[in-house]
Amino acid sequence: MNYFFFYSILSGILLGLGWPTNGNPLFLFIAFIPLLYIEESLSNSFFYSKKIIFFIFIFSFLSFLIWNAISTWWLSYAKRPNGDFAIEAYLIPVFCNAFFMSMVFIFFSWIKKSVDNKKIGYIFLICIWILFEKIHLEWELSWPWLNLGNGFSNHIDWIQWYEYTGTLGGSIWIWSVNIGLMNSIIEYKKNNNKLNLYKKIFINVGKIFLLIFISNYIYLKYEEKNDGSVEVFILQPNIDPYYQKYKISTDKLIFRLKKLMDKKIYFKKKTFIIAPETVLPGKGKKISMENIEKDRTISIFRNYLSRFYPKTVFITGVELYALYHKWNRSKTSTPIFLENENNIRWLDLFNSIIQIGVYENTKIHHKSKLVPAVETFPYKKILFPILGDILLNFGGNVMEHGKSKDPFSDIFIHPNFGIKVVPIICYESIFGEYVSKFIKKNNADFIVIITNDGWWGRSQGYKQHLYYARLRAIENRKYIARSSNTGVSCFINEKGEIISSIPYGKKGILSDKVILNRRKTFYTKNGDYLAKISLLTVIIIFIYTTIFRFYIKNKI
Repeated sequence: MNYFFFYSILSGILLGLGWPTNGNPLFLFIAFIPLLYIEESLSNSFFYSKKIIFFIFIFSFLSFLIWNAISTWWLSYAKRPNGDFAIEAYLIPVFCNAFFMSMVFIFFSWIKKSVDNKKIGYIFLICIWILFEKIHLEWELSWPWLNLGNGFSNHIDWIQWYEYTGTLGGSIWIWSVNIGLMNSIIEYKKNNNKLNLYKKIFINVGKIFLLIFISNYIYLKYEEKNDGSVEVFILQPNIDPYYQKYKISTDKLIFRLKKLMDKKIYFKKKTFIIAPETVLPGKGKKISMENIEKDRTISIFRNYLSRFYPKTVFITGVELYALYHKWNRSKTSTPIFLENENNIRWLDLFNSIIQIGVYENTKIHHKSKLVPAVETFPYKKILFPILGDILLNFGGNVMEHGKSKDPFSDIFIHPNFGIKVVPIICYESIFGEYVSKFIKKNNADFIVIITNDGWWGRSQGYKQHLYYARLRAIENRKYIARSSNTGVSCFINEKGEIISSIPYGKKGILSDKVILNRRKTFYTKNGDYLAKISLLTVIIIFIYTTIFRFYIKNKI
């Protein structure tokens, strides 16, 4: 039993070594073999009891815990509003995600043993894992950071076929090779046939290099479909989110941004200016939704554009708020007492992106994929009585954020040229189908991502977030203009290549040409269809297992 602990630790370490940005994804193709070997050995025990299931849970939990701990250690850099490190921001997702992964794994083990058929069992494992990843993209506890398909984000030449499958295709690829190699080892232990072992290893290694070859072929042959181009201008103000952001006045922030804008000699040619997430309005302030067109900050930028660059639009992150009465309040609003009205109103906060133009009203998109425990309280009715405000206490405030009622209608359109832009805020860039729905519904030309990755300092966090954005470019074959407060701000082309960038921790400006493209990829049109196929397969296998167990029980 002791060597099982070694195997489970080995699986966790291999998964960690395979994860971006410094990891080598080849490790992912062998990382699950030790864990699968443990499951196979224990499930073949004469008595498959609750005790065996418990041991499978413990060993799998240890593997997944190590993987989560290694790959997302940068979460430990998060701080509370008072400056203390919020270690719970690291421990909670690491332990919870490892637990969820382990539950998926023991469910697979039970099905495989119940149906007494390895092939069916392993098909079930792949499909239930895909469903788990899809759930992580949709439910209130969403944490898709370690969805397996993200593991190739530092090797974009391997995954150009994501335009057909999305990241779920990468997850199937990893599990398929791991299961194939593990079965080769099990068969060799039974029959000691080296020729058969080499044959099976060759076939499974062939799965790896075949898809890499196909991807590289697509990569080399790919030609950008040019529906025109625009000049885009990105700002990186490099404001420390902990010690500067909430201490700088609105006027000083405006001055900093305008100073960056004025640095470019050829700025008059620019069509879009992009600033990062929540860069406005400044210390202790938020902009009201009620009279946003008359807001001083909005007016300053509109007048600035009107005077110097009337055909340019300014896209930036802002913190907005809305006040409601009791009868029209939202689910996320919080009651507050207004002294000037001597009345109770309901307040909603929004992490938003806006487009300011000279000849149009301000366009708004509220962040709709909110960070659990930071911007939203998952399953609040159940967890709040138990945990109180602890889940929101390291996000800069202790209030939930509101979100768009229909986010896919929040497309930004340039008033002069009709160019359609997908507005994506920070965490939203991790959600493949969410981004593709924007494009599918609106025939968008390119993607804008605004973010603030300074919360985690000089760690793997900001690098992983940057690399994941490249997956969205490949899936939809769209250019991305990415503005990050502290970096990395960059332009990403349709193949996922970073063509120009500003380093992390540097204040600067970036200008480049963005190729417009209204083509829809297979993934853009169909989204996470692999999750639907997996759901159908899981239902069929579960029904079959139930019938099989009933038949065996009655036969005995």
